[in-house]
Amino acid sequence: MEHDEKQSKIIRSTASVALPMLVSRVLGYVRDMLQAYFLGTGTSADAFTLAYTLPNLLRRLTAEGAMTAAFIPVFTDMRVREGREEMWAFARSFFGVLALVMAAVSILGIFLSPILVKTVAAGFGDVEGKWALTIGLTRLMFPFILIISLAALATGILNSLQRFAVPAFAPVLFNISVIAGAVMFASRAEEPAWIFAAAILAGGILQLLFQWPALHREGLRLPFRPSIRHPGVIRVAVLMVPGVFSFGAYQVKFAVSRFMASHLEEGSVSALYYASRVEELTFGLFSIALAVVLLPSLSGQAAARDSQGIRKTLEFSLRLIVLGTLPAMTGLLLLSRPIMQVLFERGEFTARSTALSAECLFFLALGLPFISVTKILVTTFYSLQDTRTPAAVAFVLILIYIAAALPLGTVLGVGGLALALSLTQMIHAGVLGFLLRKRLGRYADTGFWAVVLRSFAACAVMAGAVIGVSHAVSREAAAGMAGIVALAATILTGIIVYGAAVFVLNRREFDSLRNALFRSRPGARKEP
Repeated sequence: MEHDEKQSKIIRSTASVALPMLVSRVLGYVRDMLQAYFLGTGTSADAFTLAYTLPNLLRRLTAEGAMTAAFIPVFTDMRVREGREEMWAFARSFFGVLALVMAAVSILGIFLSPILVKTVAAGFGDVEGKWALTIGLTRLMFPFILIISLAALATGILNSLQRFAVPAFAPVLFNISVIAGAVMFASRAEEPAWIFAAAILAGGILQLLFQWPALHREGLRLPFRPSIRHPGVIRVAVLMVPGVFSFGAYQVKFAVSRFMASHLEEGSVSALYYASRVEELTFGLFSIALAVVLLPSLSGQAAARDSQGIRKTLEFSLRLIVLGTLPAMTGLLLLSRPIMQVLFERGEFTARSTALSAECLFFLALGLPFISVTKILVTTFYSLQDTRTPAAVAFVLILIYIAAALPLGTVLGVGGLALALSLTQMIHAGVLGFLLRKRLGRYADTGFWAVVLRSFAACAVMAGAVIGVSHAVSREAAAGMAGIVALAATILTGIIVYGAAVFVLNRREFDSLRNALFRSRPGARKEP
């Protein structure tokens, strides 16, 4: 009964994160739509996308990846074992150390931008002015890594304290900042890419400031006292070093794919970017929200040495991942072209841009469930304060990706780079799953695999409905408002049919989700 209540709490907390994340992702689409309108997939778009990739990659590796994933288990363990006073002393110390380190990284990145750009985007030199624009944009955006790292640490602290709503809403302000900058200034700028770059910096500042009042209410006080000798800081640093590889493997592979795409036809870099944004919209609404909630929960179970609880929580989470990502993968495979057309085909984003981006989206969709599974498995390793195992796997997978992407990119173009990402993600999930089973014991029983098979069956039913509706409406509408309505009708049909199929085939999981979301909160009932 206690574990059922814990599962219900996980579902409700995930929903509380997913709802503001949905708002953020929708605004993120508006942001990308404006970017596509003003920049298209030409020189400006490629320059901006690559310039943003460099600091953004560091952000995802350190700030939102290895850093928060290493910090939360240590912070949680310190709260349980040493009390709140020592916990906040550690937080103040780590805040100061992180600020100093990331300030140094930002300054170094500004000075080394010419070398970095010319190394990773040698193909840009063939287009006059492309290198200069990319270098300038990179220099402007490199301080973003300092700002967003501190914002990510604030998010990690609040999540550790089971405060999910405020940090989940903070990215909404980031997207609003970029949208406002584009609407007010991009049309009047000689080079709109500069407007987008400046708005990204402003958005990062808003994301940090928005979380500060919540941190203050919880107990974090100034001044920060940086100390690299603090035991907690040392523990996080030790976990972070291998964690950069384990948590950031997909981001490293994706960054490498963009660098490879810079040698392919014009627009390949930005086409891969737009496709990844659509994939992230689908992936993030559920999988990232679930991982955010799981890390503090699993870290608490690890601190209590509750191995059986970890296994049950992990198996339950994987069931949710299967139910949520298999239909998303199916929908993206079937509707990749109309999705890209309806979302982006306007202004500088032409029919050619749609075709190139849709090809990337189709191949990226194949890896969607495996990215989600990998994120949950890596989160579990981190809760156990084991970063070395996933780091070793991630390093090997990066090499495998490069070996696969080179021939596939040559044969299939930018779509081949996307396919290589999905193929290596499948291997990544499989290897981590095998190693975690050796560590924890069996966590996915025959019931789990039955859920997988029934979910595939539900997806097959959904696919038939989507294909039928898509063919019926495609003759009447292709673009504009009619295209939006047609796509929305097709997607809504798919969701309804899949939900009905799950109700019939996976009734237990359907009832669990319904009960967790809609019954009264268990906190109102006192434990004996």
